[in-house]
Amino acid sequence: MIILSNGYKQPETGDFGDIWFPSLEDNIQRLNDHTHDGNDSEKLTATSTVGIIASILSGEFTVQGNGEFRALVSVPVGGEFDTMNIQFRDASTGEQVHLRHEKFSATQYYVYTNFVEDFGVLYTT
Repeated sequence: MIILSNGYKQPETGDFGDIWFPSLEDNIQRLNDHTHDGNDSEKLTATSTVGIIASILSGEFTVQGNGEFRALVSVPVGGEFDTMNIQFRDASTGEQVHLRHEKFSATQYYVYTNFVEDFGVLYTT
């Protein structure tokens, strides 16, 4: 049996079932448990990430009394605020805008703006 660079096992000619099948099980478990951290598998590149696009509509903002507006936003299902990169975009031009935001819970956050309009949100992990 050959042990490959990330610990996967590759059978060699002459390996019998009592060696091959436990190794196959180990490889399947390894695939299931890997995290792309560079130790148990290869690291992901920046081009390997997937973005999720959502919207914050102008009607979701409420007046805060200090010239600022605030909206409570939920991250996409399955995501968490602490593990996502959040970028805001002008809904009509697609250009990035820098809005202040703060964590409310593991899956929700507040967005603050001085002007009310629709925004796009790009989430990446």
